[in-house]
Amino acid sequence: MSALTFAAFVFMAIFLSALAGFRLQGLLPPKFTDDATEGNVRTVLGMLSMMTAVVLGFVTADAKNAFDNASKIVADTAVRLVSIDRVLADFGDDGTKLRDQLKQFAEEWIARVKSPAGDANSDLGTVKRAEELEGFVEQIQKLKPASDVQANEQARAVELALGILHDRWVLKTERAASTPNVFLLVLLAWLGLEFFIFGLFADKNTAIVFATFLGAIMVASAFFLVLDLEGPMTGPMRIGTGTLERAVAIMGQ
Repeated sequence: MSALTFAAFVFMAIFLSALAGFRLQGLLPPKFTDDATEGNVRTVLGMLSMMTAVVLGFVTADAKNAFDNASKIVADTAVRLVSIDRVLADFGDDGTKLRDQLKQFAEEWIARVKSPAGDANSDLGTVKRAEELEGFVEQIQKLKPASDVQANEQARAVELALGILHDRWVLKTERAASTPNVFLLVLLAWLGLEFFIFGLFADKNTAIVFATFLGAIMVASAFFLVLDLEGPMTGPMRIGTGTLERAVAIMGQ
């Protein structure tokens, strides 16, 4: 289920819960609507709202941290690409071929991230690209250095390329480790209960219903934010390719 679809489900669930509360408030016996009962219920509702806000805040912060980590990985990859390119520049024609291949790899990655679907590789696709990068590393290792200094630079290029491969696997596995659906559903149940209780005791007029509608949209957008941030290479909020594009502009020169 996409982030937008789940957010729409959240909106419908909590807004309908509030409408159910509005609908049922006239059926409550008088003893359930006196000031003392309403005050106690609102106290419990406040505690539940605070607990829900704290939990949702933690989940959002965790998703944002994962997004920031992925963004840092992409920036580090851009630096590694430029560094490898500069090392290969010292290996003549053999190095030029590898530089072209490396630049093509970066351009293809940028194109995938910018595509409507984003960089949403299947496990098979990820393995295939990893094998291509492993083959590129082997080609670097086959280069013949002309001096000890060049040999050291060759070893450094191999290390940098392996670092890119490692980071690609990190991005893939982090995307798989999303927030459990059960956790989100329990949180949604809390919010549905809050809106239901609110509907039971709120004044039923156009302004209150409209405010409840806006509140449901805000809560649904929070769920959308969390789920979309968990896919840093896909969705409306995805990592920018500015650092990679700058790297590509430098490579080959």
